[in-house]
Amino acid sequence: MENRKVPLEKDIDIELEYRIYSLYDRIRKRWKLVLGIMLSVFLLASGYYYKKTLDMKKKEEASVLIVEINEKLSKEDTTGAQKVIEEFEKRYRDTDYRKVVLAYKILLQKEKGIDDTKTAEELKESLSTELKSGLKEYLAYINYRNGKIKEAKESLLSIEPKDYNYFSGRMLLGFIYKKESDLSKAQEMFKSLSNSKYRYFSLIGKENL
Repeated sequence: MENRKVPLEKDIDIELEYRIYSLYDRIRKRWKLVLGIMLSVFLLASGYYYKKTLDMKKKEEASVLIVEINEKLSKEDTTGAQKVIEEFEKRYRDTDYRKVVLAYKILLQKEKGIDDTKTAEELKESLSTELKSGLKEYLAYINYRNGKIKEAKESLLSIEPKDYNYFSGRMLLGFIYKKESDLSKAQEMFKSLSNSKYRYFSLIGKENL
């Protein structure tokens, strides 16, 4: 390191200045490395910001199509809604809005009298909220109606007391057991309904005991 004249004035921290001069000397000798690190950090930060901006733009564009689908369905334009859904699937299926589109697809198929279990299953697996239990019950009902009793019961039994549709799930399960002549299990389901704080389920439970 070059000899430098350190000012010995009052209140000057000589040790601190020495460290600053030492650091400067090291940086000067390795300026290419330091510059490379600084450029790398800058490029990484710029790349992250650019990607985040693109993601936000993509989500905004996707939300416009969601509104368009909703407007067409409100006007009962199912053909137009289907076309917008197809456009969404081509361009924005990797966004969070796809969950909404899956729900719209199920509704459109239901309008045609078709039970779209494949889409319903896909939507169920993509959800992490309490709505997931609603899809379990929906799929259970379809399986029950199609004679897949075992699958229906397994799905309904997975609905927990904390879930918002626990009692409606117990009700369907009770009717399934009753149809199978498994009266002890049916009574168990209806008894749990009779103790419900919801009058509707309570009455159904008492009527079937």
